Amino acid sequence: MTFKESVLYAIKIAHKEKKEFVVGKEDGRWEVRELADPRSDQMSPSIIVNGNGIKYPDDEYLYAQLIEEGA
Repeated sequence: MTFKESVLYAIKIAHKEKKEFVVGKEDGRWEVRELADPRSDQMSPSIIVNGNGIKYPDDEYLYAQLIEEGA
């Protein structure tokens, strides 16, 4: 999945499961992990999403920057 597809998928799953997820890069590909998963701390760059969308304003800027760069 692309970065954008991963973020949309994570938001849908977060809404359904009522949890927060992290979308981040690991081993050259975009991954979706629960925020509670210790492996989520090692993904970089990464953003946190919940059922309403991207959780933090800083992550919204990172999202826009990554999309602009073609992630």
